Amino acid sequence: MTATTTVQQKRLVQDTKGSAYELREELSRGGQGIVYRTQYPQVLIKGFTNRNEQARLRWQRHIDWLTRQDLSGLKLARPLALLAAPRFGYVMELMDGLVPLQGLLDGFVSAEEDAPADYLRQGGLRRRIRILSQLARTLNQLHARGMLYGDLSPSNIFVSDDPAHAETWLIDCDNISLEAHSGLTLHTADYGAPEVVRGDALLSSLTDSWSFAVLAYQLLTHNHPFKGELVCDGEPEEEEAALRGEHPWVNDTQDDANQCFANLPLQLLEHSKLPALFSRCFEQGLHSPSERPSMAEWLEALVQIDERTYCCVGCGSTSLLPVDIDSEASCFFCDELADNRLVLFEEFIALPAESEARSDAPTEMIATGRKVWLQPGGEVELKRLLPTFSYDRWPADHIRIEYGDKGLGIYPLPQCKLYIQRGAATKPLERYQGLKEGLRGQHEEAYQIHVGELEQSHVIWQFRW
Repeated sequence: MTATTTVQQKRLVQDTKGSAYELREELSRGGQGIVYRTQYPQVLIKGFTNRNEQARLRWQRHIDWLTRQDLSGLKLARPLALLAAPRFGYVMELMDGLVPLQGLLDGFVSAEEDAPADYLRQGGLRRRIRILSQLARTLNQLHARGMLYGDLSPSNIFVSDDPAHAETWLIDCDNISLEAHSGLTLHTADYGAPEVVRGDALLSSLTDSWSFAVLAYQLLTHNHPFKGELVCDGEPEEEEAALRGEHPWVNDTQDDANQCFANLPLQLLEHSKLPALFSRCFEQGLHSPSERPSMAEWLEALVQIDERTYCCVGCGSTSLLPVDIDSEASCFFCDELADNRLVLFEEFIALPAESEARSDAPTEMIATGRKVWLQPGGEVELKRLLPTFSYDRWPADHIRIEYGDKGLGIYPLPQCKLYIQRGAATKPLERYQGLKEGLRGQHEEAYQIHVGELEQSHVIWQFRW
C-alpha cells in the first residue's frame, strides 16, 4: 500500500518522443511558467502556466520553431522536445551543478562591515566579472545571429554553485526571437527597459542591453542602479516612476537626487571602462535606446577587467589593477599593496619596414594599450582581441603562459607561429619554454614574444623577467 501510494504521488510527464520524466523540486518560476528538476541530473522540464488556449497554442508554435533553430555553440538550455498533450511545456538539458543567479544576490549581507567578507565568500570581483563576461558573450552571439533574448533576469541565468567557478548559462528561452515580439512587452520587475515598462516599445536587442546593464551593476555593487535614497526612502510610487525612467540613476552625473550610499561603490571599477558604459546606458540611453552600449562593448570592457584582476595576498579578495601602476597599487578592500611578483604582459603591433631598401630598419612597435597581468599560481592565454563585431570568435594564434613554483612556463598552442626575443637574439618558439624563478631580475632587456611571421605585421607581447 505504501509503495502504491508513493508511485501515485509521483508527477510524471512525457515528451512527444515517448520519454518519461518525474517532476521533482521547483527550480525557478517566471512570468510564463515553472522550471522543475527531474530524475535526470542534467534534464529540466519547463511547464507553461498560462491557461488561455490561444496563448498556449501560440507559445507551442514558437517553441516548435525554436527547436529547429541553430543555437549551437551558445550557452543556452534550449528546448529539445515538447511535452506530449495534454501538457504544455518542453524538455531542456542543463549541465549539473548550476543554480539561479538570484541566489547570489539574495545571499548578500548589506551591513557595511560585513560586505567585503561576503563579497569574497561569493567569489569576489573576478568571479562576478567572469559570470558577466560569459553572459555578455552569449547575448552578443545571439544578437549577431539576428535574435534577441527578451526577458533577462537573475531567475533565468544559472551559474556554478561553487564560488570557485563561474560557469554561466541561460535557461527559459521562450522569448528568443528573430525580431521584436508582436505585442509582447513581457519583462521581470526591476529589469525591464523603461520603454518596455511604460508599454511604449516591444522587446529588442536594445532592451536586452538595458537588462544586462542593470544585472551587471547589481551583481558588481549589490545596488539596483535606480534604487537610491530617493526611491528607498520614498513612497512605492517613486520606485514605479524610477523604473519608468522618470528619476535619475544613483550615479547620475547631472542629477544627484537619487544617490545611493549602501554596499559597494562604483569606485571598485574606476580603472575600467564600465563606469562610462553604465553612464551611457542609464543617462543617454534612458530615453534614447540607440545610445546604449552594445553587448560587444560590454564584453570587451569585461574581458579587459579580467586581464587586470589580481588576488590580494592579504585578505584573499580580488581587485582591479589600474592601467598605469607607476604608483603603488593596493587592494580595494584592505589596502594591502599589490603582489610585487606580478608579471605584466603588454601588447604591441609590429610594423616591419615596407620596402627591401629599409630591410635593416628597426621594426616599429605601436602599443595597443592592452595590459595583461599574471600572478604566481595562475595562468593566462594571451589572445588577440578581434574587432567588436566578431568579438565572440577566438583566433588560433595565441599562447598559454603559467606561473608556477619553478618560474614562468610558455606553451605555444597549435597553429601558432611564435618567436621569442631578448635584446638582439631571436629564436623560434616551437615547444615549451621555461624561465626559472631564480633568473628573475637578472636581465635589463625585456622579453618579446612575436606572434606571426617577423617580416609581416604581427602582434608582440612584451614582458620583463
